Amino acid sequence: MEKYFDIVPHSTGWIYVLDGQPSASFPSYELALQAARAHAARDIQTLRRTVFRRQEVSGEWSRVIPHSQHVSA
Repeated sequence: MEKYFDIVPHSTGWIYVLDGQPSASFPSYELALQAARAHAARDIQTLRRTVFRRQEVSGEWSRVIPHSQHVSA
C-alpha cells in the first residue's frame, strides 16, 4: 500500500494533500515539496510506502523523483 503526498497548485500558491487533507499554502512548488517531505519524515509509524506526486497543468499526475535518484549530466 502507498501513501500519496499530492503537490497541487492552489489559489494562494502550492499545497500538499495527504489522505484528503490539505496542508497550509506555500508560495512555491519547491517549498510545498520540502514541507511534504518533512511531514513524511516525521510520520515513520506507517508501513505504507511514501509516494510524492505533482499535478500537471493537464490534470495528469506525475511522480516526483527523490533527489537521490536524479541522474546528473
